[in-house]
Amino acid sequence: MIQWLSILLLAVVANAEPPQRVLSLCTTATDVLCAIGATNQLAGIDEYGRVVPGTTNVPVIAKGSALSREEVIARRFDLAFLWWYQDDAAKLLQDVGVPVVRLRAGRAAELPATVRLIGQQTGHETAAAELADELSAFLKSQTNQPAKPPRVYLELYGANITVGGDSYLNDLITLAGGTNVAADIQRSSVVFSTEQLIAAKPDVVLFVNGFTKPAIPHAHIVGIDRHWLVAGSRLAEAVAHLRALIHKEN
Repeated sequence: MIQWLSILLLAVVANAEPPQRVLSLCTTATDVLCAIGATNQLAGIDEYGRVVPGTTNVPVIAKGSALSREEVIARRFDLAFLWWYQDDAAKLLQDVGVPVVRLRAGRAAELPATVRLIGQQTGHETAAAELADELSAFLKSQTNQPAKPPRVYLELYGANITVGGDSYLNDLITLAGGTNVAADIQRSSVVFSTEQLIAAKPDVVLFVNGFTKPAIPHAHIVGIDRHWLVAGSRLAEAVAHLRALIHKEN
């Protein structure tokens, strides 16, 4: 299996001046930009980025990778952050002359380097370095795990869709003192059959608020807001929030 770095750079952008009209189709970039004081440089986000606190006044111009060529041209973006897999959006943007940086925040340990890159690309190196150092220190401090961690199933946006062991959300569950029921499957996402899910015997079932609540026998079932699942600046808060949910008494 390829060992991904925190970033997959298909274009390294060298700007003489910091970009002033940034497009972000990547929630991690959107979150970090808001955290390091670059919200005023955000000129467009996709609708999924709206879950990030502080984006209320940023125009939503896309849904995932779907965006209008005409609107991109009209808004005169001078930099775009995308997820590593958004090939169609990258091609559209590069065809009209918008520099693209593609990110992959696949594991919690990769976040500090991702944060530093975003800061370097937007002229906020100092703030980004401080945030990256905070994230690194937090990750190094998380060494104690319960002797018998609860088994956690996290349902993502659809029936029986969960996260595998090769994912940021698997790390988030582990940091919160749980064990992901699909941790042994080394993929970022997993689809269980109903029989497999019941056989996994989760103690805690998490689902994203606004989506259908799963029905799993004998499990503590609780909703979580999407913004806590964003790989970004609020890792420590997200771990604390998730820990409170999965260790709560039935």
